[in-house]
Amino acid sequence: MTWSGEFAFRDCPWCGLKDAQMNVLATDVNAGRRRGASRVWAFVSCPRCAGVVTLETSGQGARPEVRMVIPDDDRIGAQVGYLPDDVAKFYGDAQRVLDAGVPDAAAVQLRKTLEAAAAHFNIDSGPLVDRIKELISFGMITQPFGDVLDHIRKLGNVGAHSSDEVVNEEDAQRALRFTTQVLRNLFEIPAELAAVGQTESEANAPPAVE
Repeated sequence: MTWSGEFAFRDCPWCGLKDAQMNVLATDVNAGRRRGASRVWAFVSCPRCAGVVTLETSGQGARPEVRMVIPDDDRIGAQVGYLPDDVAKFYGDAQRVLDAGVPDAAAVQLRKTLEAAAAHFNIDSGPLVDRIKELISFGMITQPFGDVLDHIRKLGNVGAHSSDEVVNEEDAQRALRFTTQVLRNLFEIPAELAAVGQTESEANAPPAVE
């Protein structure tokens, strides 16, 4: 027996529920491998969002402990590299509330993500629709991405106001995918290109004279 009941108490990496008592789905599941000892797994689910968490536990005869948790909290906001902290927070919050089944709130957080992203290019005043136009005029994004951002802006408006219109999960998931691509173009790709350029400069630099 490698399972301890205390392992079921943990934060949910999907929706952010803190110190929850997870539903235990299976424990002590042995997975054999060609060489070496088997690995032992357990599966639990969040009582709020039903997200499944996989735990690797210690082997038979060892002191019960959790060796690996999948997914861990780094899943949130880690789909895009080099994000500023405030952008990553809004982006991660959008994923959490969407996983929790609240697409209206996710749409609002995605809108905030775009506002924070634009602010990092000194575009921080006026309605979001005007900020999107400025991003296009400065060459930060292309016109097709501008149309995408306008779609996310409109969804955020629907999510933020009480009306007959609602944001469904499919719309919010699509907006999240769009936002991910926009953030990659604004932050991740330029940073990766800069890193490549730095590496090439260092490789081509003349040797230091001692």
